[in-house]
Amino acid sequence: MNFNAITCQQSIRALSLPVPDSHTLFDIFDVEGDAIVQAVDAFKAGNERAKNYLRGILYAVTPATKERLMRRGLVVPGLGVLVSIGRREGPEFSIKLKAWDESGQDNCPEARYVRLTLARYLEKASKSGTATAAVAPAATNPPAARTHSAPQPQPQPQPQPQPQPQPQPKQQGTDSMANQPMPTRMQGRGQQAQQEEAPYSDSGWPGNDPEQGPAPDGEDRFKSYHVYGGKFAACFSEDTTQRGIHTIRVEATEAVGQRTYNWKNKVAIQLSQRELPLMLATLMLWTNKFEAKGHGQNNEKWMTLEAQQGKLYLSVQSKGTGARGVAIAPGDAYPITTMIVKQMLANDPFLTADLVLKLAMKQVEIMKLGV
Repeated sequence: MNFNAITCQQSIRALSLPVPDSHTLFDIFDVEGDAIVQAVDAFKAGNERAKNYLRGILYAVTPATKERLMRRGLVVPGLGVLVSIGRREGPEFSIKLKAWDESGQDNCPEARYVRLTLARYLEKASKSGTATAAVAPAATNPPAARTHSAPQPQPQPQPQPQPQPQPQPKQQGTDSMANQPMPTRMQGRGQQAQQEEAPYSDSGWPGNDPEQGPAPDGEDRFKSYHVYGGKFAACFSEDTTQRGIHTIRVEATEAVGQRTYNWKNKVAIQLSQRELPLMLATLMLWTNKFEAKGHGQNNEKWMTLEAQQGKLYLSVQSKGTGARGVAIAPGDAYPITTMIVKQMLANDPFLTADLVLKLAMKQVEIMKLGV
């Protein structure tokens, strides 16, 4: 696809988003490819996921973001890392960085979030071997960091009063064994983990197209889980609302052939924060049925999840379309349940999984009381 930076800049400006310079925009296109152009068109059509994706990336690469990182004494990563952060975190990273910078408080929740997020993505970039082109401001080169590297060469001098040849070969042998087999084992475990997570797919923008490969930098986008039936299929995805609330997006579509599904004609419902514990309650069989009503701009979409014998049954519907139903087997219910718990913990990181379950159970008790 031919990329016209000037046309793209004009489209971004019309959306009231920060407009990168042509050089930066070409760099973003090199990383994201056609997805960035498709997201601009989808943004115009009101696609919330495209809005979150574009806001995240465009705000992350602004000069203001880099200036705030420098003022807070943090490393300014290269564009590839900033794009990864914006793609995965949405605008939340830039919003919290701005709030931290304006408050000037280093112990606030926003400061902890920014530090941990930046460290996590820099670590991923270093492990994957991608160039981060990190720039460290002068304030971020504390002598403490250098004093940590200084003691390392000091213990190495070998002049010892009583050198013992026997322990040294053993130490060298164990060191070489530790340095060589461990990466091989780690790689093996990584391959096994990828095979075990096969039901998951990368479902960030531009959508849940099974043919879409992984993110260009090898990093997962939004995790999702697909459930396939004979006539319909469903996809449960991690998602983030415009207000930065972590939630679940439920999408359903119909089959157009054997094991082929038309995801372009899907019905999508983004659950609200208050609906997460109620859906979790049905997945945990504390209630028999969960209903999500009044979704969409005109309240035209709804869904139900109902416990039936030996399975759960999902039905997603929109006005003008028939119900799209998929049976969810016990094995499929597990990753969906953990996905909801994960998103609830992301909204309230001070909680534990056990407390999340207990609080969800309390919501069921409130419903049964009719309060």
